[in-house]
Amino acid sequence: MPWAWRGDHAGLSGEIRAERHRHATVRVSVRLIGLLSVLVAVGAGAQPLHEDQWASTRVWLTAGTYGRTVNTAFSDGDKIAINGTFPAGTSLQGSFSQYVRKWFGVTVDARAELAKVRLSSDTAADTTYAQHGFKGSVSASFRWQATSLFGLEGRLGVLGGVAPFIDLNLSKIPESDPRSILGPVLTVVGTFDTTPHFTAQVFAGLEARFGGLESGNLFFGLNARYGFLTIGDLELGIALSVEANAGGNTDLKKVVSSYDEKFFRVGIGPSLTVRKPAPAGTGSTVVAPSVVGSVTRVDGSGIGGATVSAGGVTTSTDAQGAYSLEGLAPGPTTVIAEASGFRPAKKDLVVTPGTPVEAPFVLVVPTGPGSISGVVRAGPDKLLAGAKVMVGSATLTTSTTGAWSVDGVGPGPVKVKIALDGYAPADEVVQVPPEAKATLDLTLEPVAQRTKAKIRGVISSASGPVAKATVRIVELKLKQAVKPDGRFEAEVAGGKYTLIIEAPKHVTQTRTVEVLDGDQAIFQIELEKAR
Repeated sequence: MPWAWRGDHAGLSGEIRAERHRHATVRVSVRLIGLLSVLVAVGAGAQPLHEDQWASTRVWLTAGTYGRTVNTAFSDGDKIAINGTFPAGTSLQGSFSQYVRKWFGVTVDARAELAKVRLSSDTAADTTYAQHGFKGSVSASFRWQATSLFGLEGRLGVLGGVAPFIDLNLSKIPESDPRSILGPVLTVVGTFDTTPHFTAQVFAGLEARFGGLESGNLFFGLNARYGFLTIGDLELGIALSVEANAGGNTDLKKVVSSYDEKFFRVGIGPSLTVRKPAPAGTGSTVVAPSVVGSVTRVDGSGIGGATVSAGGVTTSTDAQGAYSLEGLAPGPTTVIAEASGFRPAKKDLVVTPGTPVEAPFVLVVPTGPGSISGVVRAGPDKLLAGAKVMVGSATLTTSTTGAWSVDGVGPGPVKVKIALDGYAPADEVVQVPPEAKATLDLTLEPVAQRTKAKIRGVISSASGPVAKATVRIVELKLKQAVKPDGRFEAEVAGGKYTLIIEAPKHVTQTRTVEVLDGDQAIFQIELEKAR
C-alpha cells in the first residue's frame, strides 16, 4: 500500500495521523501474547529435555513483510509524516547464535528491508521511490539456564548499517536518503525449550543510533521454532519471527528536532539447531514400570482384543484377556479398559518404580435405556420448528432448529411418530442400543404437494355383479359400497394399503396394494359363493 504525504508549507511539509497504525500495534501485541501461550501449551505435554541438552547453535532465516510509520518535526515547527498500511514492504532477517559454553556465546543478527514509498502534495506531482535499509549487530550473549524448560539470556553488542530517511529540501520534492547508523544494542531474551523439537523466545531490547540518524529505539517480539527433521545432534525446522517497536526520538544537526518511527514486521523461514547430547546412560524419556492385569466378562472368561490405555500408552488384550502396559511414568494415573459391546471401566492407581501394579477389569454388557435425537426438515434447507414428536407415552416439540431428543427409551425397537399441520405425518421404528444414542432425522412432505393416487376395481361373481358388496381400506378406516355394476373407486395418498372385499353369502377376500402419488391400481375381483 502507498504511503501518503500532505504538504502545507511551500507545498512540501505536512502531517498524516498514524492512529490506525498505533491501534494495529496494540492488536498485534495482544495476539503475540496469545500466540506464545498456544505455542508453549503445544509443547508442554511432551517429554522435557534433559538438563544438559542445551542448544549450542541456533540459526534462523526468515522472509516476510513489514509496515512502518514515520513522524518528523523540524526545528522551525514544520512537520512531515509518512504512513503506510500493513504490509508495506519486504523484510529479510537472519540470526546466528553460537554458545561455546552453556552460559556464554556470540549472537549475530542481520536484516534487509525494501519498500515502495509514495509522497503526494497539493503543489507537486506524486512521487514514488524505493526505500531500503540494512542493519546488522554483533552481541556477546550471557545465558542462565534456570531449568530444562526455561532460560534467560542477556545480549550486549554493537549495531551498524543504513536506515531509510526522508531528506526534506523545501525547494524540491523530498527524496529517499538512507543514513548510516551506528550504536550499542541491549537485548533480554526469555527462552522456552518445552521439547527437543520446540523453542519459543520472547525478547525486548533497546538500541541507540548515532552517525547521521541519532535515535533511541525500544523493540520487542517473538521467535518460535518447530523442528521436524533430526540428523544426529542437528535438527532442521521452521521458524516464525514477529517484531514491533515503541518508537524513537532523533536530533539531526538541530534541523530535525524529532524523528518518531514505528514498525511491525513478521516473517517465516527455515531454522537449524544443534544441541549438546544427553549424558551417556541418561535419557529424556523415563523408563517406567508397568501395569498388568486382565479384562474379563462377568462369568470370568477373557475378552480378547479389548483396549487398555493409561498415560498416553495403549495396548490390547490377548485371546485370554491379559494385558501389560509398559513405559508409564511413576505416579498417579488412570487406566481405562474398553471393548465393543461392553460398558467401559476405569481405575485410578499409583505406578511405583520397579513393581508392576495389578489392575484387573470386569466389563459388563450394558442393559439400560438409551436415547434418541434427530432433526425434522421439510427439505435440505428448511428446518421445521414446533413439530410434535411422539415417542411411546412422551410427546415433545421440535426446537427452532428442528432438533429434538428424548432420553430413557429402549433398549430395542422404539416407535416414533412425527406430525405437523400442513405436512404428511411420518412413522418410524428406531433400534435403540443399550445405554447409547440412536439418531433419527426425518423429512416431512407438504400435503399440498402430493397428488392423490387411485384404487379402482370391479367386484363380480360367476353369475354377474354382486349385490351389497363392500370394500374396506383398513389403514384409512374407510368402508365403501360398490356400485350396482360392481365398480368401486377410492382416492388415497401414496402408500401401502390393505383392502377387504365382503358381500353376503360370498367368501371374503383380502388384497394388499402399494401405490405412489399420482398412480392408480386397478383390480378385477371375482367372489366365490359361500358353501
